[in-house]
Amino acid sequence: MIRKKIAGGIAAAILLALIIWAAATVPEPPASDDAQSGGRVMSYEDNTLREERDGRLVWTLTAQKMSVDIDTQNTTMQGIEGIFYGEDGRTLSLKADEGHMDSSTHDVILTGGISAETSDGIILRSNAIQWTAADRVLSADGDAVLTRDNLYARGDRIASTDEFRQFTIEGNAHIEKGGESK
Repeated sequence: MIRKKIAGGIAAAILLALIIWAAATVPEPPASDDAQSGGRVMSYEDNTLREERDGRLVWTLTAQKMSVDIDTQNTTMQGIEGIFYGEDGRTLSLKADEGHMDSSTHDVILTGGISAETSDGIILRSNAIQWTAADRVLSADGDAVLTRDNLYARGDRIASTDEFRQFTIEGNAHIEKGGESK
């Protein structure tokens, strides 16, 4: 009888030691990469974003690299080629090094190496191009230059709602038409 109690005590002690060992040696979960990088991100290569309004394609942007923040759905892009489609059938094709789209407003900002040209020959250069979705305004911001036929326009900002057929210039505006300076 004493042997059974001793054997039971030893078995209980071994079981208790096993439980303590198992609890003490549980591995730490690996540090989350999300905490280090600032958020959860999905990355894509050669992906295209597009906006449609009233059944009509407004723009497409294809990026060599694209990252989407899972929590905010905001998008960053690199190596961008895009097309903005006018209601009259004209297009504005562009290239940019980098870009960002805000998911809540659908506003797009493109920066670095900006070059743009419309299907009817208007050429646009600037530090940045911004699409303001709510107002349907496309603007060239920072050292903006527009050339069309015999027209040369430059300013801090050139904005348009019709792919730069008609436009406004803000800040340091300068226009030359047919050799005249205005």
